[in-house]
Amino acid sequence: MKSILKSASSLLLSTSLLSSVAIGHGHGDGDHHHHNTAPASGHGSILGHNGLKYKVDLEWAKADRAVAPVMNSHAVAEGRDGRIYVVTDHFKNAFLVFEKDGTFVRSFGKNLPGGHGLEIFEMDGEEYLIHVDCGWHFDTDEWKADPRNGRITILKTDGTIVRKLPTPYEMGIGEAGDKQFMPCDVAVTPQKTILIADGYATNYVYEVTMEGALVRRWGGPTEEGDPASLKNAHGISLDLSTDEPLVWVPSRSENKLKAFTLEGEYVETIDLPGAYAGQLFFRDDKVYTAVCWSKKDGTGKRLVKSGFLIVMDRKTKKVLSAPGGSEPVYVDGELQPMYQTNNTFIHGHDLYVDSEGAIYFGEWNADRRYPSKLTPVQ
Repeated sequence: MKSILKSASSLLLSTSLLSSVAIGHGHGDGDHHHHNTAPASGHGSILGHNGLKYKVDLEWAKADRAVAPVMNSHAVAEGRDGRIYVVTDHFKNAFLVFEKDGTFVRSFGKNLPGGHGLEIFEMDGEEYLIHVDCGWHFDTDEWKADPRNGRITILKTDGTIVRKLPTPYEMGIGEAGDKQFMPCDVAVTPQKTILIADGYATNYVYEVTMEGALVRRWGGPTEEGDPASLKNAHGISLDLSTDEPLVWVPSRSENKLKAFTLEGEYVETIDLPGAYAGQLFFRDDKVYTAVCWSKKDGTGKRLVKSGFLIVMDRKTKKVLSAPGGSEPVYVDGELQPMYQTNNTFIHGHDLYVDSEGAIYFGEWNADRRYPSKLTPVQ
């Protein structure tokens, strides 16, 4: 969940200031070193279905690439000042900040590599960021990322590092060696613990305190046929609208979204046949997710440059609209395979939806493109 969460807990702060300079990374399922060269078309197009249509602005971000370069626009969230934060994995900067009209404000985080996930939350009236380093690091402008262990970092919005959390191995529960901890995303619970989805390594979900102490571990790849098994747990989100909060984790390689209790007990699955979707975002009565790849005609081989978006009904979990993708069709209550229908988007990675319903859409491996903005068409 990329929302701002509030609490009356406290944090013990350490001091370490990141340089405020102007930042991307490859990501999972084996395509880390593939770099596209032909930009997608579709700027200004109207996409969507069933009354949920959007005008696409691929040129939303007004930034100078010499000042604020990106490799990938991996994660997007909104601060309490109404500005849009983007996490990227360029070696020069981890965070870019924009006004909602796309005006570039600032960048920071030169010493935070591997940016992949982002959470913004409040504690004791102060705003904090959680930066997720997934372990795929770009050390130069070349499209070549080196895999290693990742790291979770808590910091203030001015760039001051509060704490770097220990890896599972450092907590005494993980394996030694590189590529044993490559987290994709985090979510902050109402109890102010952190849920970490280790989607590029173990597929476990680790729950830790703000100080990095382990609360519990669950998930992972279990036996064949177990609905709770996770394969490429690419994100993690909380739905707090239900009597019992649900933790939603995409099992991206399975084209599924899976719900668990806060204690890690399996609850239900949403099938998204043909679509490799990431973390969920909840806004009012809708649920949104970005699709990185889709299959040829929804059932064939997985295609590069085949991403789109999905908008679902929050109560029924049925797909209502798929901007850039095929119209959602249900037969006997089952969603039919989905696939990209135009090349407006390349590889959807994460999104944020503001209070006006506008979608800020980040992409991986998309010619180093800044996020685009999709505005609802009435």
